Amino acid sequence: MSVPGEFPAAPMTYRERLAQFKILEEKRLELIEELLDKLEKTESRLAQTELDLNSEQNVRRTLQAEASDSKVREEVLVQKQARRPFVLVLIDADADGFLFHDKYITRKAQGGEALADELLNRTREYLRPQFEDADSLDIIVRVYANLEGMANYLVRMDKVRNLGQLRAFSTGFCGRMSSFDWIDTGVGKEGGSGRKVRESLAFYTTNCHLRHIIVGCSPANLPASLLSSIPLEKVTLIESIPLPAALTTLPIKVTRFTTLFLGPPSPKSPKPRGQNGPQLQLMQQEEDGGGSTWLVIQPERSKSQSAGVRRRERGGSSDGNDSLSISIGPDNTVSVDSGRRRRIMG
Repeated sequence: MSVPGEFPAAPMTYRERLAQFKILEEKRLELIEELLDKLEKTESRLAQTELDLNSEQNVRRTLQAEASDSKVREEVLVQKQARRPFVLVLIDADADGFLFHDKYITRKAQGGEALADELLNRTREYLRPQFEDADSLDIIVRVYANLEGMANYLVRMDKVRNLGQLRAFSTGFCGRMSSFDWIDTGVGKEGGSGRKVRESLAFYTTNCHLRHIIVGCSPANLPASLLSSIPLEKVTLIESIPLPAALTTLPIKVTRFTTLFLGPPSPKSPKPRGQNGPQLQLMQQEEDGGGSTWLVIQPERSKSQSAGVRRRERGGSSDGNDSLSISIGPDNTVSVDSGRRRRIMG
């Protein structure tokens, strides 16, 4: 129905109508191209997402497997540690403040046995507040000392008569407990006992069976390089003489075993064990018809005198030996040897 006053639209020609169809076809093709392009991009992202998902699944499975293996290894390690956990006690008996009480060292083998019992009791007493299974832990003890130097020191202190008494003491200590050892380090150039304690401390702290370690030695044998490389929560220091601030400020436990060790020596007491000083030894030598007791005295030398003696000995001089030996035979024959030998008949 036409509106009054308006002329009817002229009909479109076939060419105009074809042109309109061409425009619509182009729009349709553009839409199809756009849809295809989006589809390809979506498929590409989907494929990448699938790869990422597979990768994540593989990583997760690997982590789960590693976690499972780690748990198994941890359980195995816990079982191993639970088999024979032990506590180690290391003592440098040559260090100042770590000489045992007279009631032990003067009683030969009985004193050594009593010391072993007391050390075991005090160690378990210290461990009980820290470990529920303290009474079932193996206690291993290593005492290091220059036995000859210690004997000479104790002879000068009039506590033992000869090296044999001290050997009997150390033998009694070892024989009392199968896991207790007294190790004679001999005369060392770098403080053999302290070096042994230091090396044992570094070695045993890596042992998975070690529950704790108790150390009695000179602070000089605990350098910062060593303490920084070991787990300090596993270490307790025995304080016999006051520890320096460099040790007390560390997160390390400290205890005192006053029933075992004497206090530090007084300034007027004889020189510490293992240092050069007057040497006095008593020795028993078997002879045909009876034994004879030998008293050997070696005078103290300064460093310059010692160097001179060593030079004379290298040169073959006969007076390089300044020791004095006195022998009393079974027939009351007295022999004095100080480089030239003479006999006095009793």
